[in-house]
Amino acid sequence: MSTVNAPLPPAPVLMTCFGHCGIGLGAEAYRRLLIDVGADPLKPTLKGEKDESRVLKRYGSTILRFPNSYGGNEIPLIPRALLVDLDPRAANLILQSYPDLFALRDKHVIHGAGGAARNWAEGRNRFANEVTKKFDMQKQLAGLSPEPVRGFTIPFAMGGGTGSSFASAFMQYIKKDTKEHATIASFGLLPEFGWDPVIYEAAAINIVMNLEYQIKFSDCSILFSNKRLRELAHKHEKKMDKLQSIIDDLPKEHEIGWKDYKGMNLIAANAVSMFIASFARETEWDMSNYRTWLATKKPRFAIPWVIPAVPEPKQWGEDIMSGGKGNTMEVIAEHIRKKNDAILFDIDENDIRDKGGQRDSCVALVKIKGEFDAKERDVLKNMIKERFHIEESRMIFVKIPILDTEQANVTILVNTKAIGPKILEIASEAEASWDGYKEEYGKWGLTTEEFKQSLMDVVHQFSA
Repeated sequence: MSTVNAPLPPAPVLMTCFGHCGIGLGAEAYRRLLIDVGADPLKPTLKGEKDESRVLKRYGSTILRFPNSYGGNEIPLIPRALLVDLDPRAANLILQSYPDLFALRDKHVIHGAGGAARNWAEGRNRFANEVTKKFDMQKQLAGLSPEPVRGFTIPFAMGGGTGSSFASAFMQYIKKDTKEHATIASFGLLPEFGWDPVIYEAAAINIVMNLEYQIKFSDCSILFSNKRLRELAHKHEKKMDKLQSIIDDLPKEHEIGWKDYKGMNLIAANAVSMFIASFARETEWDMSNYRTWLATKKPRFAIPWVIPAVPEPKQWGEDIMSGGKGNTMEVIAEHIRKKNDAILFDIDENDIRDKGGQRDSCVALVKIKGEFDAKERDVLKNMIKERFHIEESRMIFVKIPILDTEQANVTILVNTKAIGPKILEIASEAEASWDGYKEEYGKWGLTTEEFKQSLMDVVHQFSA
């Protein structure tokens, strides 16, 4: 393909993964995106123009760089992904498992020395005074995208110190210190207390600060909860075991710290990849549309509802369960009937009915075979009404082109006040715990005044 006739490259989207959790989830989501474009994550090269054309038709160069584009027999794929952590171990494992994919390792990784002790204030301080002084952030981003950036997707855990504070500081950096007009989408995972290695009181304070930064700097904030993800991974354990994961490519001696999160990350990655597909597969919908959708919402947060919760073991191919109709609206309805769907947030059904507001809304991302006609829309509308009582006028439907024999998938991003009680409970714990932690956080630069203001902002955002 000559450069004269080459299609215009779309503005790219960078995935910036922060902390152990963010790197694990981001890597899993990227692996799925690579499979979606027909690429092998372990041998990420395109062999000639035909192979390149096939990949371009799926995602263009939105999430991948082709450095020798339109020339040469072997064209390497370079993920537009940045892995950031104070502790380099998580990033190193991904680099070791995918050495060919992350061949430009210095461009893909930013790290420090040792973690932030589950202390959000320490993480923020060290990001500003250690990491950004050691690394030229603009140069790092330019290495992944020489072109102007369209947006950033940012997965991270909200209860820890390093990943959460780094994600917060990075969002502020992009919005305040760069000339980018990029849209920021954050994917924050709330911990399951008593299971995840977080300190309860400190985690509550960390979550409040993360929510404040998402309110200020994230255009589209999506929340997951590890409690719900863990329940689903256990419920569908037999199915999850059959699914290929990035965990399966890690050296056996290093699996211990990751394997408990395999199913959880696979389920969450399903939603993240659908989010990216919604604006990367040549549709009417752009990433910036999420910003407009949530601009006046209260709270300015969304939670995912995925159908199916667990894909079939073979992502590509016929779905035996539906008699060869595995990529139609009919099979989506069947998944609902068989309870193979899930809201990826720890929310009680009574909260949805009692505390959901009249102005609740949703964006339904629909990847099915066919035209998605009135009859099929009605099926999905009725499902949404039954579960969330959202008015039709506040539903947005985004049709994502489905490819070959790819499986059908629907991910519904729901903006609802019903998530308020869960967040306000955490905020209450943070307020009660602050006096015991204010000296430790204060020596790293988080003042009582700043914390109290953030607490007020979060409570206001999530109150009915």
